[in-house]
Amino acid sequence: MHEFHLMTQVVKAVGEKLNGTGSARLSTVRLKVSALSHLLTHDHSALQMAFELAARGTKAEGAALEIIPVPGEAWCPRCTRDTMVTESEHVCPVCGDAVIARPTEPEVVLHELVIQE
Repeated sequence: MHEFHLMTQVVKAVGEKLNGTGSARLSTVRLKVSALSHLLTHDHSALQMAFELAARGTKAEGAALEIIPVPGEAWCPRCTRDTMVTESEHVCPVCGDAVIARPTEPEVVLHELVIQE
C-alpha cells in the first residue's frame, strides 16, 4: 500500500511538471531511487502496477515507469566510517556488516519525463 501512495505522489509531481504542455503525450517517467530505499527490494512489475493504477485518468496514464538505482550514503558502525552503498543489501563494502542509512538526499527523485509530441 505504501508503494501506491508513493506512486500517487509521483503522478501528482508529473502532473505539475506537465502543466502547460498541451497535448504532448508522456511516454516514460524516470525515477532515481536510492540504493538504501526499500523500493528496490520490490519487484519492478509491482511498482509498475502501482504506478499504472495511480496514473489512471491523469496525464501520466499509459507511461512506462523506469527506476534508476543510485548509490546511497551510509555509516558503518563496525568500521566507524562513511560509505556508499550501491546494492539493496545495505552492507558495508569493506567489512560486510550492516550499515545505517544517512538520509542526506531524498529516497526517490523525479529525474526525467520523456514526452512524445
